[in-house]
Amino acid sequence: MLNKSRINFVLFFVLITIPLLVHADQGLIVPKKDSVYYSLLQGLKLLAVGDIEQWIIGSCDGIRLCSNSAVVNNIRNHRAKLQEKIATSCLKKGGEALHIDHVVGSPEIDIAVKIYLVCDEKGPPRFYSLRRTVDYWFFISL
Repeated sequence: MLNKSRINFVLFFVLITIPLLVHADQGLIVPKKDSVYYSLLQGLKLLAVGDIEQWIIGSCDGIRLCSNSAVVNNIRNHRAKLQEKIATSCLKKGGEALHIDHVVGSPEIDIAVKIYLVCDEKGPPRFYSLRRTVDYWFFISL
């Protein structure tokens, strides 16, 4: 009987805490250095000021997104201007914070996550996907 009570307690605890952990990174956050959110923030800052070359070098995944010159040229010539406008609206508190709507995946466990940001209060959340390497996160979508 005691073991059944412990099992029930553990199940109850897990069912209560998992939803809280899943939503822990929602709302307005100032990202911590070396987190996926910090990499996203830094990449968005580069896009917002139109520094697409530095973004390609330091934030774009060379395997999944910036894998060949045709894709890189498409980003430079067509997507950069749109991303400049979008990224500017996604940066909050003078470019130091992000408003997280929700995250698909767990940055602590998964190699890739999709982060939905509140950029325009009147529009739907905008997502960016990032992939982790050994010690850094790179954009795999724009």
